Amino acid sequence: MDGLRFLGIALLAISPVLGVVALAVRYAGARARPLTGVDYHRVHDAAALHRWAGRRLAILPATAFVLGLASLRMPGLALPLAGLFALVSMVVGAWIALGAERFNRPT
Repeated sequence: MDGLRFLGIALLAISPVLGVVALAVRYAGARARPLTGVDYHRVHDAAALHRWAGRRLAILPATAFVLGLASLRMPGLALPLAGLFALVSMVVGAWIALGAERFNRPT
C-alpha cells in the first residue's frame, strides 16, 4: 500500500512544477520559443500562441493536484488515477500540437 501512496505523493509533488511550466509558457512573450515541435518561422503571433498554450497547460497541474489528493484518500485507486493523469497529459499535448497550427501564417 505504501507504493500506491507514493503515486499520490508524486502527483502532488509534480503539480507545482507543472504550474511553473504552464506560467512560463503563458508569459513567454513573442521572442521566446518554449514549445518544442512548433515551427516558429511559420507562427504569425508567438505571444498569442504562448498565451493560448499556457492556458491549456494549466490543466495539468490542476489535474495532478486533484488526482494526487484523491490518490492519498483512496490508495486503492492510485494506479488508475495515475494512468488517468497520463491520459490527460497526452490529450493536452495533442490539443496543443494540433491547435498550434491556427497560429501559423497562411501559405
